[in-house]
Amino acid sequence: MPKRKKGSDDRILEQDLVDIFVDRMTTHPEADLCIQTLHNSGCGAHAYADVEFTSRSGVLWAVEAKTHESQDRHNTAHKLFGELLKETGRGRDGQPQFAVLIPTTAIDFYSEKFQAIDRRKFIDFGKLIPVRTVFACDRAGVIQLSWEELYDAA
Repeated sequence: MPKRKKGSDDRILEQDLVDIFVDRMTTHPEADLCIQTLHNSGCGAHAYADVEFTSRSGVLWAVEAKTHESQDRHNTAHKLFGELLKETGRGRDGQPQFAVLIPTTAIDFYSEKFQAIDRRKFIDFGKLIPVRTVFACDRAGVIQLSWEELYDAA
């Protein structure tokens, strides 16, 4: 059996989340959120966010996915900040709307982790990027929270 690279199990967990999210968003009733053109849905892509798509209404989305089920779950909260910052520097045609994707079951986990950060600084970071929404997803569907609501959830 081939040996997996460190982190490959984590990537599989994130990819499962991404696959569920993409499936849900292809039939989303809101034109700003419903996927018309999927540019990327692979967590390993270095040239794109974990999910990049253009909605039916023409909104370009760049979505970074994290899961609390990974081996380094405690570091994923910190890694998210770096991933979001990196996305702002990518050369794209058009300015994307930035979002975060987490499992619905991870809302409290990430909220508790983020509460170790000063609230004002956390919210200001969300404005700096800017993070338009946080998607929480599972097989039942997708819900949205604001960056501030994610912080306050736990």
